Amino acid sequence: MRNSFTLIELLVVIGIISLIFLIGIPAFRAYQPSLQLSGTVRDLVTDLRYAGQLSVDEQINHGIRFNIADNKYEIIKFGESEEVLETKSLPSEVDIQQISGLSGNQVIFNPYGAAQESGTVAFINSRNATSGVDIRPSGFVKVIK
Repeated sequence: MRNSFTLIELLVVIGIISLIFLIGIPAFRAYQPSLQLSGTVRDLVTDLRYAGQLSVDEQINHGIRFNIADNKYEIIKFGESEEVLETKSLPSEVDIQQISGLSGNQVIFNPYGAAQESGTVAFINSRNATSGVDIRPSGFVKVIK
């Protein structure tokens, strides 16, 4: 006598796995806007720190300018003329909710890595959850919930 699975046992296992998968899809879709919001905030924090580091490395002001209407931001090098180094669009489920304390909707870092102004940038997702970034004059950048 052989020790093996019957066709019925195999079909039952496949059915159970399929059922678990089908139950998991709606849960993942409900959690996806939160993942996109936190990912967007982390990306902005990384880009702000990158702009501050570029300012120190190159001894030229760098910064980030937010475009609320187009839901994007640009990493900019401020020299004799402004040079856009990179443009980043936000996911369609995430919007810039509010920018406070930053004149011209931009953060500028000087050659010492310090921000010219302190301020906050708040984001909102399609489920009305919010998160944001706090920028300090020292150049310290942190996530706020």
